[in-house]
Amino acid sequence: MFCYTLKRKGSKVLKTLGSICKINRNQKKLLQKYVTSIKKYQNNVNLIGRSTFSNIWVRHIIDSMQIFYYLPKENKNKLLIDVGTGAGFPGIVLAIMGRKDILLCEKSYKKAIFLKEVTKECFIDIKIYNCKIEEILKKNVAVIVSRAYASVKKLILSVYHLISSETTLVIHKGKKYMDEIEEAKKIFIFSVKKFKSITSNEGVILKIENIKKK
Repeated sequence: MFCYTLKRKGSKVLKTLGSICKINRNQKKLLQKYVTSIKKYQNNVNLIGRSTFSNIWVRHIIDSMQIFYYLPKENKNKLLIDVGTGAGFPGIVLAIMGRKDILLCEKSYKKAIFLKEVTKECFIDIKIYNCKIEEILKKNVAVIVSRAYASVKKLILSVYHLISSETTLVIHKGKKYMDEIEEAKKIFIFSVKKFKSITSNEGVILKIENIKKK
């Protein structure tokens, strides 16, 4: 019912964001500014799928916001890396909501330029790396988020060099998430928690921890 209600309201759902995700008036304005920037750059950069454009608030903004409360507590000496962030989902949304430990990783040059422009426009202090995730060498990664990057197995393989015993993955997944988990468990050992998505009847949020190779 909640998913259906959000889809009916479309962009007007902004009025209820404060009660859903506990954001203030300034954060709402920044989200509006962010959406405006996406619409402005869309034709030149192809930031989001055309089929999701008319429902951007639900399909992208709220979908990104919902993981905020599943993230480990922020540590100023640690990083949260958004892998294959694309238009900035979920990383920029999380930054607008208050996270200050975020690094965006995007291999597309055009999308990286957009990310730099929109973070300036929204006064967001955030690290942006225009490269493949395999090229990032960091030892202080606490959280890795990903929304539409790869299967669970491929994602873990891509970021395994960044993972320590304290690293948590928080990722969006669709109806085939169990197949992806089973595939990944052929190579890796990990614990996983599942949370129902508020924007998709078939979607889930997976919180994966204690990752190591078999």
